[in-house]
Amino acid sequence: MVDKQPKAPDADDKNRSSIILRDGYDTETGVPGKGCSPDNGVHFYVYFTSAGIMLHQKDAKMISNNLTFEKLRFKSPNGTAFYLSVSDDGKPVFTPAGKVGENE
Repeated sequence: MVDKQPKAPDADDKNRSSIILRDGYDTETGVPGKGCSPDNGVHFYVYFTSAGIMLHQKDAKMISNNLTFEKLRFKSPNGTAFYLSVSDDGKPVFTPAGKVGENE
């Protein structure tokens, strides 16, 4: 019987490869879509699904470590939007931004 499971390449493997934007199933969630694998299919990360872009925890860490934001927009339960920013001394600043859906 032939083992059809993907094998992670080692440093001496001449046939090691990355998979870039191929159809497959996310190994963490099972979601189908277009994705990538850094290790010959052992771990396959789907990034594009029929529902839109799919992000993973490692993406959130990369975004939070490498991007800074001047403000974030949040919606309260009644639909009012607020911008959250930080003052020069590190205190949170909430600024009303109107109702969500208005002036967008």
